[in-house]
Amino acid sequence: MSRRQACLILCALAAILAARIIVPLEARADGPSLDGPWTMTAVTETFTVQQWSPNCGPAPVSGNAQPGGVVKVRTDGSELSIEGGTRTLRTDGCIDPMPTLSRDAHTSDGQSWRTRCSTPASDPRRAMINAGYFLSAAGDTLTIGETGRYEVTINGSQCIADVKREGTLRKGVATAPITSATATATAPAPQVVVPVTPAVMAPPVAPAPAPTPRVDCSSPGNPARLEVRPSRKLLRAGDTFGFHAIVLDSSGCSTGTAIQWTVTTVRFRDGQSRPATPSIDASGRINVPADFADATFDVVATAAGRNARSSVDVTSPANYEALLAQSGLDPNGERDEPSVALLATGSIGASGVQAEDSAHRRRLVFIAVIAGFALCLGTVALIVARRAQRAALEVERAAEDRHAQRMDEYERAKRHREEKHAAQMKAHKESVAMAQEAAAAAAARGVQSGPMFCPSCRREFAAGGSFCPFDSNRLVAVAGHQNLMAGPSGGVCPLCRRGFNPGVKVCPHDGEELVPAGAIAAAAPPVAAVRGKICPTCGGRFDGTAGFCGKDGTQLVLLN
Repeated sequence: MSRRQACLILCALAAILAARIIVPLEARADGPSLDGPWTMTAVTETFTVQQWSPNCGPAPVSGNAQPGGVVKVRTDGSELSIEGGTRTLRTDGCIDPMPTLSRDAHTSDGQSWRTRCSTPASDPRRAMINAGYFLSAAGDTLTIGETGRYEVTINGSQCIADVKREGTLRKGVATAPITSATATATAPAPQVVVPVTPAVMAPPVAPAPAPTPRVDCSSPGNPARLEVRPSRKLLRAGDTFGFHAIVLDSSGCSTGTAIQWTVTTVRFRDGQSRPATPSIDASGRINVPADFADATFDVVATAAGRNARSSVDVTSPANYEALLAQSGLDPNGERDEPSVALLATGSIGASGVQAEDSAHRRRLVFIAVIAGFALCLGTVALIVARRAQRAALEVERAAEDRHAQRMDEYERAKRHREEKHAAQMKAHKESVAMAQEAAAAAAARGVQSGPMFCPSCRREFAAGGSFCPFDSNRLVAVAGHQNLMAGPSGGVCPLCRRGFNPGVKVCPHDGEELVPAGAIAAAAPPVAAVRGKICPTCGGRFDGTAGFCGKDGTQLVLLN
């Protein structure tokens, strides 16, 4: 497998991983249809009263929010509609029929549907509801679950109650009525609403059942839950604000556990530090200095060794309204849902009213996508680096080859020069040896040295030379060769200017026909001898008119 194929495979895997994370699972188009009759148990609702005052009216009681029986399930796009009973339920809404409830958020992946509802900030009946519908893998069972909290403030009194609603649907028509595991009567109980004073909410449509015994909070149990409100707060520089915290037991009763308040390190968006720091007292009231614009920190409530945090953003008064509009907080700059820390394994009857926040999931999706693309880029960068490294090695090898080739050429030229010099030295030594042998032979024959002459140009020279310096012909002693001097002269080559004895017609070096020495001298222009000449073989020096060495016949060169 090549590196390019490996890169393509890794990129494809990263794209598939990102698609699996980003794209929600669609409803199973190839599975069985969900439309048709289903059998539904009664949707029970269980209230857990945290605190209640007579000013709020009767405390809410548990019962049935929706009767059981045969209902009709109908698919409406990606949502389900459950028609039957006292009202139609939908997977994109909440079960609670409070008229002022509105949907804040909704998510769906084809197998589950989650919805968050709340009342407006101006409503004294503050409610936060989380509803969920969950389809089984076989597609024949639909489970309904809803949790929420009601906070009613009437005449200075605050009433708090948690609610939990549950129900189940099974596909088809059952042969016998199906009741819920918590139902205590065959007849459906009348619908229960959160009661408040008549001036705020209309009376219930049916008489309420007998109230259940209230939770006895005279002897609270062990701390089980720490709540801090609000979980997020936007403040102006110089503001003072009081945070609220409470420690509850497993029954939802306040335990009175001591709470310590601290402030984490302040982070400024400009990266600069400030000499002053925010201060918080034992009751949770915080004072923000006037020069704390564009800062972020956390308020930490500590109880029973556990912490619950509330995030605080501080901005300047001029930027407060613009930042509030972008923050998604209520008009008071708060997210009223509590920040919760569990202090024990137990839990109260309701599962809490924390709104489903998809920011964490979006963060994971973003990280997964970035990781996938980073993997692709890393693979491509690795391949490019490997190729660049291989190209650099090839360039280095080519440079080494060129250097080795040049060194070989240099060595060959050096050997050639050395061989040529050795040949010249050898010729010089042979020439000197020949001259010495000739002199020794002449001395042995008893021939007295005397004047010499050139057979080709007929010039005469004093004793001591062996070759004519003008045409390189070997000199002959005058004594004993008068007949040669009286006869015809030899010829000279017009190219190399070497002379030869009478009888030679063609130059053995150039193949040119020889001409008389006088013809060469007449044709040559007069040359002024400005520099002397030297023999490259024996090193002898001659005047500028000579052309050849008189010792060994080598052609002379000009002195530098």
